[in-house]
Amino acid sequence: MTVGKISLTCWIIFGVMCLAFLPVGVGVMAIHALPGTIRVVLAIVVVLGLWWGPFAYAMYLSMAVVRNGDRRLLKRGIAGTAEVLSAKATNEVIQEGEFAWEAPRVYKYRLRVAIPDRSPYETDCRICASGIRQGSAVRVAVSPHNHKRVTIDIGQGSKSSKKGTATADVPGLMTAGDVRARLFPAGTVDSSTVDSSPEVEDMTGQDDQLSANSERIDQLARLGQLHSQGVLTDAEFAAEKAKLLGG
Repeated sequence: MTVGKISLTCWIIFGVMCLAFLPVGVGVMAIHALPGTIRVVLAIVVVLGLWWGPFAYAMYLSMAVVRNGDRRLLKRGIAGTAEVLSAKATNEVIQEGEFAWEAPRVYKYRLRVAIPDRSPYETDCRICASGIRQGSAVRVAVSPHNHKRVTIDIGQGSKSSKKGTATADVPGLMTAGDVRARLFPAGTVDSSTVDSSPEVEDMTGQDDQLSANSERIDQLARLGQLHSQGVLTDAEFAAEKAKLLGG
């Protein structure tokens, strides 16, 4: 379940409890098998838990996870990479003390996520981060227990990065050097050959160049993943890579 669906579920529960908190409380008080004091405490706990618990969690998801990216997930989640399949600005903003026109806008990104020991899969990520273009590659963190819950690493916590934006200089975006390092790990290919390859030199860190070669990069990324998982031997990896670069 994505963060958006979790948040929607919380708001639905909160809305229902706005209407049903009195019947729920009366129902708990009607359990005469329990002592009066315990019934009062139980009614308060149940009503507050079902009513204000979802509200508090929904606000946390909005203010912390969607607005700033899930820093907790970045620390404790599974590190991976993702290809941006689509990028869409929503009509939603997350306001936190600013004027309404200053509040950052929420963007919805469709991602194809790749993490260790799992086939690539698609999911959505909602985050206040502009400038991430379709076809680019980003670093992500994935929840260990809910792989659909993903946050994009846009350099949260980095003093040199500007909160709420993502550019080629933000640590969360992979440069061509990052892609090349993942595709050609040390010891699998002669570095002098890689450096002299005109196709590889075309991927020099510019986002527009990555977009222009997104299909080839995607093929190379899949090839590198098969090699890292042991599906391809070093020789097979080198042969298939040479075919792609020479095509």
